[in-house]
Amino acid sequence: MTGRKRKKAEVTRTPEHFLDLADVLVYVGQVIARGVPGAVWVRAEIASLTDRRHLYLDLVQLEDGVEVAKCRATVWARERYALEGKFRRATGGTLTAGLKVLLFCTAEFHPQYGFSLNVLDVAPEFTLGDAALKLDALREALVREGVYGLNRALPAPADFARVAVISPAEAAGLGDFRRETDALEDAGVVQFLYLEATFQGREASGSLTEAVAEAREAHQAGALGGPLDALVVIRGGGAVTDLAWLNDLEVARALATFPAPVITGLGHARDDTLLDEVACLRTDTPSKAAGLIVRTVVAAAAQAQEDARTIRAHARDVLVNAEAGTRWLLDRVLGTARRQADAAQAQTDALMRQALGLTPERTLARGYALVRDARGQPVTHAAQVRPGQPLTLEFGDGVRRVRAVDGAG
Repeated sequence: MTGRKRKKAEVTRTPEHFLDLADVLVYVGQVIARGVPGAVWVRAEIASLTDRRHLYLDLVQLEDGVEVAKCRATVWARERYALEGKFRRATGGTLTAGLKVLLFCTAEFHPQYGFSLNVLDVAPEFTLGDAALKLDALREALVREGVYGLNRALPAPADFARVAVISPAEAAGLGDFRRETDALEDAGVVQFLYLEATFQGREASGSLTEAVAEAREAHQAGALGGPLDALVVIRGGGAVTDLAWLNDLEVARALATFPAPVITGLGHARDDTLLDEVACLRTDTPSKAAGLIVRTVVAAAAQAQEDARTIRAHARDVLVNAEAGTRWLLDRVLGTARRQADAAQAQTDALMRQALGLTPERTLARGYALVRDARGQPVTHAAQVRPGQPLTLEFGDGVRRVRAVDGAG
């Protein structure tokens, strides 16, 4: 028999000594206990969380998006109240899936339930610091791409007629927004296009990016009768850890490059998200975003009324000036006509005086004589007189009758 065959036979032979599974697992637990004495700080990401009386966490470690380690962890009820209170005071929220955490844990291996970590404490500053580091990295990426300030450089809307709104479905913040703006839509002043998206969890990035793409298509196609005046992104109040889902490169890039001004109302005043940073206008809450729209529309309407009053007043001034100008022109024409009439009257008077000065009596009085023939007709030419013809000479002071002599005489 060869060595290979002999070895195979030895393996298949029934062993004389063996251990029960429970014994092996107890031994493994003892090895782990000796290898990890006491509690240690463990850095991981919460993949999922089950909330019963205790908190059951699935922790993972990701490297370049690939899972390289995974285990369960438990926050027992006796530690839960203090641990959650500490985390909430620091972050404003609770432990949720997707957060990177630093947990103070003891290692345990149970023969029935396998390996797990018992969570004794949490360092919320690590979670906040990780979020801040992520935000810095995303901001720098947008700056390198040259898109970080594009939407902020757009002029703020002077009026609103067509607005797209992205919000979570049936969210309280959406109700707050619509309580302010529905009256504008009912009056036909502003048209709204409402788009739903997920704002929290691993689906948030894809859902929000898709909603922004729908708004962009509506803007370019003029779905509301023309391009959008603004895109509004709103959600109700939330913890810092909840809002961390909005620090997403794809969503921020989509908003930064949106062709119309973006307005955010993300339900928080103390902390910024990357979406707030790239938006043209940032408000604290959905209600304040709605108030901005209402105030702008009211101001635009008031300005339009003022412009109309100015135009009417200017038109009245033009008419008054035109009437005054007409009267002035008429006065000038009448004045000129009056002066011309006066001049003509004066000229007529002068001519009349001149004419009156040429009457026969006045002419005779100046030393002239009037020659008449036998019929009493005036003789105006010497050729009309024959020698010996009787003539009558009328002087200023009397009449003489004579006979004409020849021309030589």
